Order: sequence, then C-alpha cells, then structure tokens
Amino acid sequence: MEEAVTKPKPPLKIAEEDGSCPAVERIPDLQGALPQATLLIQNLQEGEVHAVHPELGPGGSWKPNDCQARDKIAVIIPYRDRQTHLTRLIDFLIPILQRQRLDFRFIVTEQYGNDLFNKGRIMNAAFIFAESLGVDCVVFHDVDMFPQDDRNPYSCPPGPRHLGAFVSNLGYQLWYKEIVGGVLAVSMSDYRAVNGYSNQFWAWGGEDDDMGQRILSLNYTIERPNPETGRYSMLKHVKRKRTAPKLIYKLLGNSANRVAYDGLNETDKWTIRKVTTRPLYYHLYVDVGEVPEEWRAKA
Repeated sequence: MEEAVTKPKPPLKIAEEDGSCPAVERIPDLQGALPQATLLIQNLQEGEVHAVHPELGPGGSWKPNDCQARDKIAVIIPYRDRQTHLTRLIDFLIPILQRQRLDFRFIVTEQYGNDLFNKGRIMNAAFIFAESLGVDCVVFHDVDMFPQDDRNPYSCPPGPRHLGAFVSNLGYQLWYKEIVGGVLAVSMSDYRAVNGYSNQFWAWGGEDDDMGQRILSLNYTIERPNPETGRYSMLKHVKRKRTAPKLIYKLLGNSANRVAYDGLNETDKWTIRKVTTRPLYYHLYVDVGEVPEEWRAKA
C-alpha cells in the first residue's frame, strides 16, 4: 500500500484588490497567543539570528513580497548593557512583524559613555535618524518587553498607540491614564507635534510619564489594544530605583508647559557620534552632553 502524500496547501492570497497588504486584523496567518518558553534561551548570538533570517536587508530591514506594505516603520530600542535581551527581542519580533506584513527596520540607540542615562535624548536622536530613512511611524520599544500575542498591531496608528499596556510584572493592569512606557507607536507628525521626549530627565524614571502627559495635554487620545492581545512579558532584570524622585515629580508637575521648548527641537542637547549598519539593526551611539549637577548629586 502506497503512503498517502500530503498535498501542499495552496498559498494564502494576502493582497487586497489594489495589491496592498490587509490591515493586521484581517491577516489570516497570525498565530494569536505566542509561546513564551523561547524567552528562557540565553546567550543568543546575532550571527545565529541572521543565519535564520538571511532575507533581512541592512539594519534588519524587510518588506513583504506578497503584497504592498501599508506602513514603513522603524522599531527604536533604547539600549544599555542588555545584549542578551537585545538579541532575543529582535529575534522574537522579526517573525511577528513579517506576519503583520510591515516594511520594517530596527534602530538601537545607545548612550555614549557610562554617565547617567538620558533616555529622552537618545530617543529623540533616534527619531531624527528614523526620519532620514523615510519611515511613516516609529515604535519605541524597551529591550525587555516581549509581546504575548501577534494580533497587537505594530502598524502606524491614527494617534499615539500604547502597545505595551498590559505587562506581566504589573499584573496585566493599566495603573494610570498617562502611562505609555514599554512600547509606544507614534506617527512622525504626532511625535513632532508633542515635540518628542523631554530632554530633562536623567537616570531612570519620569520620561515616559512625561510623554503621556504631553500627549494628553494636546488633546490626543492614547489608543490601547484590548487586554487579551495587548499583553507583554517583561524579562527579569535588576530593578532600578528612581534616582531623584523630587526632581522627577517637579518636572512632571509642569509637563504641559514644557512641550514648546523642551524636546525634539533642542537638537543641541545630543550628538550622534557614530552610526553602524549591522545585519540586524542600525546602531547609534549618542552623546547626551553633561549631566546637571543637581542630578549628579542625587545619583
């Protein structure tokens, strides 16, 4: 008796009538809930990831060949001392973004030197670099945030979209309305409208809440996914305490008033020292200038 031969399935017809890719909610080959066991794998090397994904272009770029991508995005990852997390995150995101039929690339933005961290400045620098690549929107993505469902759209939103709304270490609860930390998608025009991130927060904490207040002060609605598809696993790491809570809360008390002058328009606050185009991402080294003495004293 001959063995039954499994006939290959016909390829999925993805493209819309005009040739464009469908919106994420209409893509038929998304998986939904994603297995998280792979997050436990340690010491994944960049070369291993690139070997599995030879289809990637410079900077980890890719676009679909079965339809015309609706959105050209850049995933911006602020980075310091988390190489294992970084490689694992990019490896995890690549197939998700491919299934969502996005035209994507990755930008890793790293602060030059070892002084107090200024996340806002390296994000603003990366945004301006992303503009030079001609993208439609950016997704700011913390290095330890891993989506649990591929139906959470990384496409360009009509308004600021807080993708990382429901996080494992926060009990999958939305704690307050201004929260936009973890993963935030925003169009290029909306990011310029809120004047980017504040440049005034040093060390850890405050800049994401300040961004949330900026967004709300300009009468934007912060869009969020539903609690089922918007879940993220946060990888364990050494927790950092807010360095100067009094300085942070003072700044948060006047977030709306600083939008006009504190942010993306202060291009003298940072310098991109070096850009390296790697197989998986563009790597920016950003000089953020001198740390104010009042912040250094609290470090």
